[in-house]
Amino acid sequence: MTSELKNQKRQFWVILVVIFIGFVGISMPYLIFPSLFLNLEYSFLPASWDDASRALFLGVTLAVYPLGQFMGSPILGALSDDYGRKHLLSGTLVIASICNLFTGIAIAKQSLSLLIISRFIAGLMEGNVAIARAMCADLKMLSKHKTFGKINAASSIAYLVGPLFGGVMTDKKLFEELTTSTPFYFICLLFLFLAALSALMLKNTAASLTARNKSLWQRFNFIARASALFSNKTLKILMIISTCFTLAVDIFYEFGPVYLTAKWMLSPTQLVLYNGVLCIGLAIGNGWLPTLISSRISTLASITAALGGFSFLLFALILSNSNLLILIGFALSGLVIGLAVTLLTVKISDSVSDKIQGEVMGTQLSLRVLGDAIICLFGGALLILSPKIILIVAAIISLGTMIYFISKNRLLQTR
Repeated sequence: MTSELKNQKRQFWVILVVIFIGFVGISMPYLIFPSLFLNLEYSFLPASWDDASRALFLGVTLAVYPLGQFMGSPILGALSDDYGRKHLLSGTLVIASICNLFTGIAIAKQSLSLLIISRFIAGLMEGNVAIARAMCADLKMLSKHKTFGKINAASSIAYLVGPLFGGVMTDKKLFEELTTSTPFYFICLLFLFLAALSALMLKNTAASLTARNKSLWQRFNFIARASALFSNKTLKILMIISTCFTLAVDIFYEFGPVYLTAKWMLSPTQLVLYNGVLCIGLAIGNGWLPTLISSRISTLASITAALGGFSFLLFALILSNSNLLILIGFALSGLVIGLAVTLLTVKISDSVSDKIQGEVMGTQLSLRVLGDAIICLFGGALLILSPKIILIVAAIISLGTMIYFISKNRLLQTR
């Protein structure tokens, strides 16, 4: 084992720790927001608000975070290509820490406007996920199937651990002083720790010599930058597929707990079980299946099966009234989601040069969360009609994505 290989492995494990702990913090409030708006026992809204208003503002609150990610991810990713990744990663973590502090204050003071603003700015800073992925793409001596797979697996496990801690930190039965603000204060401290860890342990990439020649407009003109990237036809096709599929996935992430809350009026603590089996499936689907399957089955066939499988599972969840069957459905959904997301991310990374990995990873995340923001807004409205409609939309999107992917298989095989 060469010295450089050892160094890259060391860097990867630091990145993995940063991502894991970071996603623990991001996911801690995951199961809190539905109850904050829909469950009167936990709600921070006035009791006089009707169900329609609560559902609509839940959609708005869920939407502003991914909207911030949409705006921030490609810019932060491109800046990391130009000026190096470490310092940008540390800085965004500090700002995200402050935003979570204000989120906790907003809930404690019952300020809906401060809550929405703090979630939006926190979303702007979450482009650091793209920076971390680009850091892994920079580690040329390590397999992307393994690095991206482990990153996605770490985030999946974090989505198991984070909501568990988040739910526990709101349970007054354990400690009387706990409130729905407590998890956000803890996240604030967690992100400050990660900022220090990143600054001390990670190696910075070299700044681009052409960075100084880019104007402010060139950096913030997302449409022009996306157009330049999508002149690569393979990248364009893969981005469309990735965006559409992750849109369906994010509908499931965002509104799966909402669907169960509306169906059985579950508390954040009760939702932990369903989230747990989903995250275990995601961890296996991301961290183990891609490497195993890529050596035995073609990537295109694996992606096709995963897209179709997720659509089938969503329809099955809608039709089922059994707790056990829904738990199994959540676990299997995690497997197929993890497999598809990791394989698509590797193919996207392989379709472009090393010089723009940060921008491409940022654009992928940005397009994903734009759809997430839109569906959160529409989802809040659809929730008024029926929670089932939201999951039906996700199933149809995933099925349509599979059909489009099959139609482009021949082109992707030749590239």
